Amino acid sequence: MKMNNAILFLLIYSFNVCAAFTEPEMSQLAEINKNSIEKTKREKKNLELIIIKTIKNLPEQKNKIIDLNKSWSETINKKCKLSIFESINTDAEIAEENLCLYSEYKLEADFFDGLNY
Repeated sequence: MKMNNAILFLLIYSFNVCAAFTEPEMSQLAEINKNSIEKTKREKKNLELIIIKTIKNLPEQKNKIIDLNKSWSETINKKCKLSIFESINTDAEIAEENLCLYSEYKLEADFFDGLNY
């Protein structure tokens, strides 16, 4: 009985200690995640605009461009899920995934933008 009480006390105490120190960290994490999501959304929008521009510049290649974009999107999603598997269910998951998505959208945008010159 004393052992159960001791374990319960330690669990409650350790939870309270962790909670007292995590509020600033949780706020920072929320800000990091918010910024990473916004940055990824901006790059995704940039990619969409570049694809529209590329289709306008190469209308005869429209179907190929659309098909490649679709394939690339599927690959990006799979690649980023795989590359962050160690971060799944951790505090870093959202930021890690968005960093991957941002980088991959940027690479795709650079590729399509290169077709415009």
